[in-house]
Amino acid sequence: MKNQIGTLLGFVILTAALTAVSFVGLNKFASLREIEIENEARFQCAESSRYQVTGADNVIVWYPVSDLYSKCLQEKGIK
Repeated sequence: MKNQIGTLLGFVILTAALTAVSFVGLNKFASLREIEIENEARFQCAESSRYQVTGADNVIVWYPVSDLYSKCLQEKGIK
């Protein structure tokens, strides 16, 4: 009887530990995924709101248009 209780108690403790580790891992993954989604939205806004200037030495420079960038971020729910 004591052996069965010990085995059951060990199983419950192991299950609780695995559940806790899984919860922490999934929570961390969800947090990183949110950051990834926000960064992708920022990148897309930067890509869509830029203009190009070609310098004297055929140097191409890209500049963001700040008001269009800000509007894009607001439409995506960022900031």
